[in-house]
Amino acid sequence: MGRKKQMKTESVDLNTSLSVYNAAKLHSQLTEAYKNSDRIEIDLKNITDCDTAGIQLLFSLKKSCLDAGKQISLINPSEAVNDALNRMSISWETLDR
Repeated sequence: MGRKKQMKTESVDLNTSLSVYNAAKLHSQLTEAYKNSDRIEIDLKNITDCDTAGIQLLFSLKKSCLDAGKQISLINPSEAVNDALNRMSISWETLDR
């Protein structure tokens, strides 16, 4: 019988602004999580400000995970995240699937 490989999960609780002003810092933090795990869970409940750069960062990470066969969950979108998605005419379901 073969052994199942245990998936390493990284949980990231973003407690900041998801915007162009700190995109480089967030990119570095999310890249570390991507490199060190098979599954990433990103909690967005504490995001206080979000712009198109922040949404683009999440889409990019999601695409990288899917391309690499990794799992990603984006959970608990704050009002700021939902507002940014609305301004871009993107639904949460588009981002989260």
